[in-house]
Amino acid sequence: MRARSWKFSLGFVISTTVIGVGAMVPAATAASAAPAMSVQAASTTSHRHVPSPGGGGNGSGLGSRIGGKVQVGNGSVRVGDKVCAGNCNGTVNGSQGGSGGVCVGLCNGSANGGTGNQGGTGGNGSQGGNGGVCVGQCSGSVNGGNGGNGGAAPAGGDGGNGGKGGNGGICVGTGCESSGQGGRGGNGGSDD
Repeated sequence: MRARSWKFSLGFVISTTVIGVGAMVPAATAASAAPAMSVQAASTTSHRHVPSPGGGGNGSGLGSRIGGKVQVGNGSVRVGDKVCAGNCNGTVNGSQGGSGGVCVGLCNGSANGGTGNQGGTGGNGSQGGNGGVCVGQCSGSVNGGNGGNGGAAPAGGDGGNGGKGGNGGICVGTGCESSGQGGRGGNGGSDD
C-alpha cells in the first residue's frame, strides 16, 4: 500500500481548517451591515477570566488562549491580532520583529513578519519576524520581516551588525508569487 504524500496531508489539514473557518465567515458577512461588535475574551491587565465559546466556562477558549478579543464586522472575524477569517486585507501582521499570524480569505498584505528593532549604539539589530500562514488571496502576504539595522559605532568602536531577516511563511492560493519570501537582513551600523 502506497503512503500518502506530504502534499496530500498538508492539503487535508488546510481544507479542514478552511471548512471550519468558513462556518464563521457567513456570521461575519451578516454582521457587516451592523456596526462592528467587539467582545472582550481575556484581559491582560487582570486575572479575571471571561468565558469564551467552547471554553467550558473557565476562559480557556480560543480568544483566551490568544489573549485578545473577538471582533466580528466588516465581513471578517478576528481573534486578537493573530487570526483573521474573511475580508482581512492588511491585517494580522507582526510588529517589532513579531511573527505574522494566520489569515484565511482576502488577505493581501497580511500575516507578514514585523521588522526587527534597530540596535542601540554599537549594538546589533534584532531579527525580523517570521511570516505566518495565508490561505486564499495572499498577494504580498506571509513574508518574513526585515532584520533591524545595527547601531552606530560608539567613539573608537564598531557599528553593530544588522539583524537577520525573518523566514517566509506558508501560502496556499492565489498571489503566492509575491508571498512567503524571507526578509532582508538589516544594514550594519555606521562606523563614523
